[in-house]
Amino acid sequence: MDFYNSLLEHIRVFNWHSPSWDLFIVLGWLIAGVMYAFAAGKGRIMNILVSVFMAKLLVIEAPFIGDEINRRFNLADPSWQQLIAFVALFALIFMFMSRYAFRTSGDSRHMAAFPFTVVFAIAQVGLLINIIVGFLPTAATENFSQLVRFLFIDYPADFVWLILPLILLVAFGKMISDRSELK
Repeated sequence: MDFYNSLLEHIRVFNWHSPSWDLFIVLGWLIAGVMYAFAAGKGRIMNILVSVFMAKLLVIEAPFIGDEINRRFNLADPSWQQLIAFVALFALIFMFMSRYAFRTSGDSRHMAAFPFTVVFAIAQVGLLINIIVGFLPTAATENFSQLVRFLFIDYPADFVWLILPLILLVAFGKMISDRSELK
């Protein structure tokens, strides 16, 4: 219950009336999640999820990629190296996978699956924001509001955003599956 009370307190003290990066991140997360749910088919949802996980894993486990980016762009801060490496790897993996994997479309989904799709899309966009904000330098993330820090930066946000799309997929994945593929 402490998590819930903490979340409510951060929402209560958040400044919703002043344009800031914090407001942009929170509203962008919610709006992008809903728009993504309308636009994406299940093949694209899986493609993006796998691309995000693979790009993050490569940035963490293959530091030579960041070193190569540093060599080419002469960046002093390793956080920027990781962020650029993540975005570049995500784009490359997404392009290649969209051509060769997860070619099914979500057109055959039933309307009963749409609420799950919206929740799943919001979770997936939250994961992407968590990863991008996590690669920013500490000096940049210290300026975010308590709500943004609570949702995307502070412990256990990394863990929650990393496993939430997977939990939703396992728990409710039947709703987006195409029954004709099971035959």
